[in-house]
Amino acid sequence: MDHPFNTSATLSAFGRYKDVTNLEELIEFSEKPLRKCLRVNTLKMNVDDFNVYAAQHQWKLDPVLWCSEGFFIDRPSPSGLRPASRIPLGKDLLHMLGHTYMQEASSMLPVALLDPRPGDKVLDMAAAPGSKSTQIAALMKGEGVLIANDMQQARIHTLITALNRLGVTNVRVTKKVGQWFAKNMTARFDRVLIDAPCTGQGTCRKDSTALTYCSEHSIGKNAKLQRELLEAAIHATKIGGRIVYSTCTLTPEENEDVVISVLQKFEGQVEVVDPRELKVENGKWKINQAIEDSFLVQEYLKKNLQSSISNFPFLRIWPQTYNTEGFFCAVLEKMAPTKDIEKVDAVRSHEEWMPKARKADLQSFLHERFGAQLIGDDEVLLQNKERVWVTNEETLKFPLACPHVCIGLPLGKLLDKSPVRLDHDFVTLRGARALENILEVSDEQWNTLMSGQDIDCPEEYLGHILLKYQGMCVGRGRAKDGRLKNHLPRWMIQLSS
Repeated sequence: MDHPFNTSATLSAFGRYKDVTNLEELIEFSEKPLRKCLRVNTLKMNVDDFNVYAAQHQWKLDPVLWCSEGFFIDRPSPSGLRPASRIPLGKDLLHMLGHTYMQEASSMLPVALLDPRPGDKVLDMAAAPGSKSTQIAALMKGEGVLIANDMQQARIHTLITALNRLGVTNVRVTKKVGQWFAKNMTARFDRVLIDAPCTGQGTCRKDSTALTYCSEHSIGKNAKLQRELLEAAIHATKIGGRIVYSTCTLTPEENEDVVISVLQKFEGQVEVVDPRELKVENGKWKINQAIEDSFLVQEYLKKNLQSSISNFPFLRIWPQTYNTEGFFCAVLEKMAPTKDIEKVDAVRSHEEWMPKARKADLQSFLHERFGAQLIGDDEVLLQNKERVWVTNEETLKFPLACPHVCIGLPLGKLLDKSPVRLDHDFVTLRGARALENILEVSDEQWNTLMSGQDIDCPEEYLGHILLKYQGMCVGRGRAKDGRLKNHLPRWMIQLSS
């Protein structure tokens, strides 16, 4: 099969890097397909259980150096079949249920550097499609507040879908340009991530057209926007808070040059954090090469673009360094105020706080129905007409100076004859706790359900039933007279076809 890349086009785009990296290796790796990679969503599954699942499916795992939940996946082909005949990882059961998320390894690095903790107030300024927001949420373990922002409506839909599928409860989604946070949310966040829009050169291994639009004009236009967004991120961060700036491009103008120019503007107010000094779960990261590679680029800038300072410990990942996409990251700490805090009124949520007595009634109903507590005592329920969401009190009370697009995780719909019909995403998050009104689904029954059909069930089953398959809660159905009505979401059935 012909390779989709054009070597001459790649050389044309990357020839400018001949003085700062091995050009032959850069082109060679940029024209290789990416290794399959995913991240375990620890809101729904622990890494040990994922390892068991992988072993059962004969997957070979190679850990991502900077993310203990990230793995490169090498899967054997089914006997007698071509590799293309394998079920895509995006259609694997774990992915459909939100237990895993398809994410490129270098894309996991910014959140690892951000190091969000339970209880933090965190802003993901350009959050769609959701890979980094869901990674942040998993590290926060449902505690604290995550503001996931994007400015494009179509991308926000994708972001919300990802947040819901992975079971994120402590989130408010907003639709604002990133610069808005500088004035309206000054010094409000413990940690801010700005994964900035860029020319995307580093993504050419999965998108062979990524180099097409990387003109001098587009580089300059992006660099101007990136400076504005990084400055806004700094303003929005509390003193002592952390900012991570990242891009998936290779151009120095959008990476080192952007950060250095902003550091010069905020000299004495913002400092660079050396990633080698950060405490990490698995000891020292093997990232020295990425820092050395950025030093080379900074020296080049100093010599050729009259940059006055260099040798900051930024991380530059060339595609050949770790056999990943190309990426850039810088970690900053805010040391002093950068902007006066203006009084801005908080906008009230359009969802109503469900009274504690009504919440207690729902808790009791679900406990009686499924034999387990599915709603935590420390969680709050929000209601808008018949729709209900679950979140925490901190997220609800966080003073946000604009309306949110959505908040928390959809829990379900209030009904006349039954207190509530649980939503699929809530069920796949909490349903594994259930001990009663569960139907253990066989392989044959699961195949029938995934074809969109109903299945038989015991005659004594009546009403809403949770479905378990391979030890996981996979959805819900409604039982009556020995038949179970299939309530799996349509997208799930279409994805499996």
